[in-house]
Amino acid sequence: MAYDDPRFGVVQTIHMGTAKTKNTSVIGTRVEIDRKTMLTAVTVKDWNVQVLDGATCTGGVNFNIALSKSLAGTGAVTPFGSAAVASQADGSILDASVTTETDLSAGDDLVLSYEVGTALPAGALRVEADVSYVERYT
Repeated sequence: MAYDDPRFGVVQTIHMGTAKTKNTSVIGTRVEIDRKTMLTAVTVKDWNVQVLDGATCTGGVNFNIALSKSLAGTGAVTPFGSAAVASQADGSILDASVTTETDLSAGDDLVLSYEVGTALPAGALRVEADVSYVERYT
């Protein structure tokens, strides 16, 4: 018998909030932008990043924004998607991708973060992300 829930198989979107880089000492560390706890099991399909306040990195593409998974109760964060920052204008969209579609169980966290880089953007970079997912009925 098939599921009769109207959300079965429908791609939905979760919005991840914003935070600014401060051009200080985030090199070599992960700086969390937003964290959402999944209430149901989901499969992340894709994501897009919108740049609200643009910035330019020196030396080419050397600053990344990551989408990660944190298993419930472990605290460990495993990136599975990235978007590279080079020169981003206000209102631009970063080409974000997931390595593979990734499953999160109920209670796992979806984490958006600024990642380890070799240089900071000139100016304060501020982004938000929309993550596409499908609920898993297991």
